[in-house]
Amino acid sequence: MSGELRLPRVNSIVLSGRITRDVELRYIPSGTAVAKLSLAFDRSFQKNGEWVNETSYIDVVVWSKRAEQCAEQIHKGSAIMVEGYLQTRSYVDKDSNNRKVAEIVANRVHFLEKGQPTPDFGGAPLPTSAPDITDDDVPF
Repeated sequence: MSGELRLPRVNSIVLSGRITRDVELRYIPSGTAVAKLSLAFDRSFQKNGEWVNETSYIDVVVWSKRAEQCAEQIHKGSAIMVEGYLQTRSYVDKDSNNRKVAEIVANRVHFLEKGQPTPDFGGAPLPTSAPDITDDDVPF
């Protein structure tokens, strides 16, 4: 077998769950809004013939107008569905330790609570990536 192995570039995540704390909204130096939220989500599986629920947690980053809408309309306990992609990044913490985080960068956030409208993004296509920034811009 000769030739190069060609893997498709797939990085797409859809999760639903509840927000574990109120949304943190900040602004990078350019003035672009960025929100951070923590999502708790479940999966069910059988173990020894019994159904077991397992809860996991992941941070979600939301940019621009969507970030501001999230900060205004959802809070701890709100049910949402997130569509986006997985991103990892490294940083040095305040104690000079190297850290690595995995998070979802949201392309869409759907509010699932009754009476909460899903934000209207003006019919414009949503970006497939975050604005052109560096790790130094991210305020978390």
